Amino acid sequence: MDLSQYSFSLSSTNEYNDTNALSLALACELAYREESEIRDIASQWQYNKVEFISVNKGQDIDTQCFVMSNQEHIVVSFRGSHSVKDWLANFQAVREPGPLSETLAHEGFQDALFPAIIKLTNTIDAFEHQNKKVWLTGHSLGGALSSLYAAMLCENGYEVFGLYSFASPRPGDERFANELNAQIAGPHYRVVNDGDIVPHVPPEPFFSHAGQRHLLEDEYGDHSDESWFTQRIKALKVFSQKMANTFDVVDNHTLTGDENSYIPKLERNVTGTSS
Repeated sequence: MDLSQYSFSLSSTNEYNDTNALSLALACELAYREESEIRDIASQWQYNKVEFISVNKGQDIDTQCFVMSNQEHIVVSFRGSHSVKDWLANFQAVREPGPLSETLAHEGFQDALFPAIIKLTNTIDAFEHQNKKVWLTGHSLGGALSSLYAAMLCENGYEVFGLYSFASPRPGDERFANELNAQIAGPHYRVVNDGDIVPHVPPEPFFSHAGQRHLLEDEYGDHSDESWFTQRIKALKVFSQKMANTFDVVDNHTLTGDENSYIPKLERNVTGTSS
C-alpha cells in the first residue's frame, strides 16, 4: 500500500467521523513501516515534527510507535504485532493494577508499553501539547496500548482530545473502561471489523472495552445502532465461520489484507463507493 497516495486530515468533532477514522487508520498502517518512511509520509501530511520510538526487549516485548505534530495536532500511533497467529497462540490474560483509580489492566500489554513511556511523554512535552489537540490511535495490540497510554496521560494531568483504536483487544477491566470513558471528553471510538476475532479477547467479564464501538460490516456500510444482543449473535456466527479458515481470520484483522480489511472499508465509507 502506497501511503504517499493518501492525504491526512483531522476534524475536531466529537462525533464519529469517517475521514478521521480513515486518517488515523492510515497512521496505524504507517506505524508498521520503517523510520525513514514514517518521517517522509508524516512530512507529506504536513506534520513536520516526528519522533520514532522502538523498544525490543527479548521475545515478548517489541513495541513500536511514532509521534507526529503540526501547529494544531499531536498524533501518537502504536503498531500492532507482526504475527497475529503467534500473538494469539501465546496470549495470556493476567491482570495487574492499571492506570486511573483502582483499575486492573492486562499485564502483558502494560509490560509492552512501560519501556516506551518516558520517551513518549518527553516527546509530547517537547511538541508543546498544551497548545494542541492530542490524538491517540493504534491497531491490534497497538489499540490496547493506545488506550492504556491515554489513561496514563490523563492520570498525570494531560488532556487527551481523541482516541480511535482499530481491532483492539480488551485492555483492562470494567472499571478501567469506565474511568477512561469519563476522562476523554472528545471523540473516543473503537473501530471493529466484522469477522475480526481479536476484539473478542481477552474474555469478558474479566476484561472490557473502553470507547464507543463502531462496526464495519462485511456488506458495505456499518450498523453501529444495532442492539447489543443482535451484535453479539452476529459476532458469534462470524467467529465460528472464520475460525474454520485461518487466512480469513487474519485478513479481517489486518489493516490492508484484502477488500474486507479495515482501510479498504474505511476508504469506501469516505468515498461512498462499494467493493
